[in-house]
Amino acid sequence: MSSLSSSYLARVALRGTTWVYIAFFSGKLVVFLTTILLARLLSKSDFGVVGYAVAVIGFLDVVKDLGVGAALIYHNDERVIPTAFWLNISTGLSFFLLAWFGAPFVGLFFNDSRAIWVTRVLALSFPLNAIASIQETLLIKDLAFNQKFIPDFARAISKGVLSIGLAFAGFGPWSIILGQLGGLIVSGVILWRMIPWRLTFEFSRTWAGSLLRYGLPLVSMNVISVFVLNVDYLLVGRYLGAEALGVYTLAFRVPELTILQLCNIVAQVVFPVFAKIKDDADALGKGFLKTAQYVALITVPVGLGMALLSEPFVLLLFGKKWVEVVPVMRAISIYSVLISLGYNAGDVYKAQGRPGILTRLSILQAFILVPALLWAVMMMKDIVIVGWTQVAVAFVGNAIYLLVALRMLNLQPRALFDSLKHPLLPAVGLSIAVLGVMSFGSSWGNLLQLILGTLVGAAAYVTLLWFFSKDVIAEIWNIVKMGSLKRAS
Repeated sequence: MSSLSSSYLARVALRGTTWVYIAFFSGKLVVFLTTILLARLLSKSDFGVVGYAVAVIGFLDVVKDLGVGAALIYHNDERVIPTAFWLNISTGLSFFLLAWFGAPFVGLFFNDSRAIWVTRVLALSFPLNAIASIQETLLIKDLAFNQKFIPDFARAISKGVLSIGLAFAGFGPWSIILGQLGGLIVSGVILWRMIPWRLTFEFSRTWAGSLLRYGLPLVSMNVISVFVLNVDYLLVGRYLGAEALGVYTLAFRVPELTILQLCNIVAQVVFPVFAKIKDDADALGKGFLKTAQYVALITVPVGLGMALLSEPFVLLLFGKKWVEVVPVMRAISIYSVLISLGYNAGDVYKAQGRPGILTRLSILQAFILVPALLWAVMMMKDIVIVGWTQVAVAFVGNAIYLLVALRMLNLQPRALFDSLKHPLLPAVGLSIAVLGVMSFGSSWGNLLQLILGTLVGAAAYVTLLWFFSKDVIAEIWNIVKMGSLKRAS
């Protein structure tokens, strides 16, 4: 049973992640191009104003369904679906009204009245998300990630195209806000056409109670987690102003698109798979280690390469006016790598029906992070120090997350190290190779530095990975081949 479940986990998780990442990457390529254009069309202050709304809405967004989506994945009875839908609708409308009437306080917090209306308009995302959230959850529950590709891709493309068009039309920061809403509308329409679920007006207090008993502990965990993820935006915006927040936001954008979003994608796939094998401790432990290894094989080289090549990257794509982004992006790239190494620990807690553990760990991390960030913004008044403060706290926090998960799975830390050494050791060679290129070619142009640094670093990483970890490469290839044969049959 264990070997069968472990093979099933690896095959489904890798194939599902591939489909979701194809959708993500295809759409985010447009978002990335949009970011380049917006960075050249908008000011630092414009980015900061949007950052006000994103930071505030991000806090409410994490509780928008009260954990109903995760509870629906966990439950197996289809009779719960209508109740879940109406719970989502009611919470979506409630949070929209809360954001609408609370927006003036947002303006007061940031000492900027421009934050009021961007917050109110972006809050429309709550009811728009709620309308199609059940359909999206059902696709995830059924592991139908190839079908989920369609609305995900459509949302990202429509968001990017609309934002670009509005930016050229002179809408300024509103191009980002309205593009986000337009993408939600497009994906919602597609999801309703894809999923053959007929809307009914059934609502069961019994089912609602069951959903909320599972979901609310997740919400409390997510509230703390999103606080940890967004408190830096709040403090930078309040104490350092809109321009500093604009720089900090752009510095986060590329590491977020390439690393942190990959972690979110893996979590979408891994949680329902972990939930299906939650009673097989051996398979769950193997799945945890393999997931951590596969994620690190991508995030470690990407993050280190991004940190080392941030200067030519920023100057070439965003322009010289964003040179302040460079040292911040270096820190955030390292921070993103550290986050990725422990990201799937939370899925272990949830799959075991013990999300409260993650809540307590998140509270502990918040108690460390907030004083450190307050020191960085109030005493040092430097967003670069804010970035490296994030790195230090992420190192401590994720070490604790991983140790607790290992203990729950009855695994030794050595087992995790044996899994992670495959990407970490070649990454050292990548770093040396890229630093050599940057040092030798310091007088070269940004384009040549970026191209050669990327090619030489990638070649060093792949060569060392092949030399030291042929068994891992063969294992991944076999999983992909098994998935291809299964689809062909």
